[in-house]
Amino acid sequence: MTIVRNPVISPDLLNFEVMSEVNVNEAYQEGNGAKITSTSKEEIDQSEDVKEKRSPAAEDQDEEDDVQLSAFTMSALQEFVSEQLEREQRRQQAEQLAQDAAKDPDQLADFEEDWQLSQFWYDDATCRVLASEALRLAGPSGRVACLSSPTLYRHLRKVRPPELKLTLFEYDQRFSVFGPEFVLYDYRSPLDVPGDLREQFDLVVADPPFLSEECLTKTAVTVRLLAKQHILLCTGAQMAPLAGRLLGLHECRFRPAHANNLANEFRCFASYDLDSHVSKGTT
Repeated sequence: MTIVRNPVISPDLLNFEVMSEVNVNEAYQEGNGAKITSTSKEEIDQSEDVKEKRSPAAEDQDEEDDVQLSAFTMSALQEFVSEQLEREQRRQQAEQLAQDAAKDPDQLADFEEDWQLSQFWYDDATCRVLASEALRLAGPSGRVACLSSPTLYRHLRKVRPPELKLTLFEYDQRFSVFGPEFVLYDYRSPLDVPGDLREQFDLVVADPPFLSEECLTKTAVTVRLLAKQHILLCTGAQMAPLAGRLLGLHECRFRPAHANNLANEFRCFASYDLDSHVSKGTT
């Protein structure tokens, strides 16, 4: 920060300024003040003339600038309001679903895929294989995390032992109907998970919503935070090198599939020998 110091004023300069002010006052009292006042009035009149002689084109340009600024501001405001309304609608929808599903959420939570959120549900065979592995690794009273994998979570709710603890980390707030087992998760904020859930899961099953290095890299950060031991990752075949570098996973022979026949080549990657535990009839 620059500090501006007060300038040093010499006594001679101060005396000159005081005398000049006295001379002006005396001249005004002797009648020269009328001249000074007249000159000031002429300057003011000239200034007013300049204002009055502004061309119509200049005035129109000012009005056009105001209109353009107003249009831009209005557009930004409308976009903001639209986003707020969409968020509020999603919140109200989630609240309503939670109220309706208070007694039996599984009866209500048969949601359709939301392609805008890059959702693609597993087929039944894939759900059975992944759920079987989850039950084997976690045991009857362990913990399983489904990271962006709502299909597996719903299947596990149907087949789990009473003491098995499940947690769904998911961006789609429709799944908030499952109450405390639902944790709102956005892969773009990979560290934003409850502290009491870190390194608490016997198995983490992750299915990143997008086939991009950014998405998998950030998802991998969350996986490491949550996993106590075993990791399963379902994603595109082209992500194999990155899955190995980030999480030390290897590609399995088992091929996960989707109910609506996803066009991308999908693969399963594991931190252990998954294939030795998968029956031949499900590969």
